[in-house]
Amino acid sequence: MLRTVESIDSTNAELARQWRAGEVRDGDALRALHQTSGRGRMGRSFVESPSEALLLSVIKTLPDTPPIRENAGWLTLATGLAMAEAVRPLAPERVALKWPNDVLLDEKKLGGVLGELLDPEDNVLPVVLGCGINTTAQAEPAPGATSLALAGLDPSPETVNGIIDRFLAELDAHVEHVATDRIERLHEELSEVCLTPGRQVRVTTVTGGVTEGRAVEIDRQGALVVDTEAGIVRVSGSDANLI
Repeated sequence: MLRTVESIDSTNAELARQWRAGEVRDGDALRALHQTSGRGRMGRSFVESPSEALLLSVIKTLPDTPPIRENAGWLTLATGLAMAEAVRPLAPERVALKWPNDVLLDEKKLGGVLGELLDPEDNVLPVVLGCGINTTAQAEPAPGATSLALAGLDPSPETVNGIIDRFLAELDAHVEHVATDRIERLHEELSEVCLTPGRQVRVTTVTGGVTEGRAVEIDRQGALVVDTEAGIVRVSGSDANLI
């Protein structure tokens, strides 16, 4: 079920509330035309103007097993892959990803994703997977960001509905890869579309630490391997800006 609301604090937060209240089930999705308290990674805000972005969250449930928890970081990466595949038909050579959660168009930020694990119940691990992309904005939504309209692509409701349909289908397939431990397939897909490996990056950790170096690869656990002056470091739960 896909439900659309005019305005909400956060589609991720609302789906989490509905899950705890027993009001949603696996695969249910919530779309908002505006978020008053949209969230990004590491506690950042996701700010947009009303009706200028596609804001969508989906609840997925997986078995609460050690392998699933070990691969949980891939759920956010899988969400980014799904949105990249959903947008790609509009501009096949112009869509890419930046580790860990940015969807890029012409190497500018089109949107981002946010995955949040909820408390498990009855051996079920629920996760809310959210994605927001800029659609009709005529001015730069943020420094270094873009929108479908600014990039010369069609931001019409029909086009956005097509993106939603493709995203939901791709998300189901990619989450299934995580659930069945087909991480190598996800890893191959990510390696093909992610711009981060091979580039100079500035990594910011959740504690505010900053490391610079050359991104070498994304490993099987979904972490970024960076070659720094102090040696090789492996980072996860962080942001890596291209420099």
